[in-house]
Amino acid sequence: MGPLNRSLHFHLDWDYPGDDWLRSRLSDPGDVNATEGLFGETPLLIAARRRRVGAVQLLLAAGADPEAVNAQGKTAYAHAVRRGFADVAEVLEAAGASTDIALPDQLAAACSRGDLSEARRLLKEHPAIAHTGNPEEDRLLADLAGRGDSRPVVMLIEAGADVAAKALDGGAALHQACWFGQPRNAQILVNAGAPLDDFDNAHESSPIGWVAHGSRYSGGAAERQEDYVALAEILTSAGCSLQYTGDAGDAYLKRLLEDASRRVGAVIKGAAGEL
Repeated sequence: MGPLNRSLHFHLDWDYPGDDWLRSRLSDPGDVNATEGLFGETPLLIAARRRRVGAVQLLLAAGADPEAVNAQGKTAYAHAVRRGFADVAEVLEAAGASTDIALPDQLAAACSRGDLSEARRLLKEHPAIAHTGNPEEDRLLADLAGRGDSRPVVMLIEAGADVAAKALDGGAALHQACWFGQPRNAQILVNAGAPLDDFDNAHESSPIGWVAHGSRYSGGAAERQEDYVALAEILTSAGCSLQYTGDAGDAYLKRLLEDASRRVGAVIKGAAGEL
């Protein structure tokens, strides 16, 4: 765990020491509604986005504004329902947060709870919500790509969603499918023209890098090696690069092989002609 003198925002987002730490920190909270970062988030917005239910409760008790919005106009409640975090949404609603959400958020909420009939109705009546240009709304495809159900992924692609829109850790839909071990979604995205060699801005890693890292560190990866092998085969067969952009050397390949599980590394080696 990193130093505990960093901002409240940082710890809630990246390195959360726990609710007891937050309770102590909030004994002298300062401006609990201060915004920080590129997304202009308050601590409550971050806690809701990260599904830290206890932190949400503590922040509300300390005077956090449940109606505060980030730079893209999203409230903590919108964060929660977009991601299917019913527990967070219930806490916010009980604290008096408005449950009114925009149409794109209604689409995300329907997809997150598996109500595809409602999602299709919304898309039919409001087709522009599939790709609004708001990063917080256009990330929906990427958020869903990391989950097991391919139906909403296909639905959004057919509706014109942006396959390159960024989500968790700056990764697009293909990155998310790769990290969370979803080869079926990855194949759908590759077929739809998702960028193979798009490097995220958090880890400087392309989708094959997310496969390599995920094959060892994503939840349950040890029991799901077949999925990560399939992902590596999908990307290498599609012609993904094993080099950093603009670098003809083997630095990225070495990093991939260091990160990957044995079986995924074998696929990458084979694609690099090193077997």
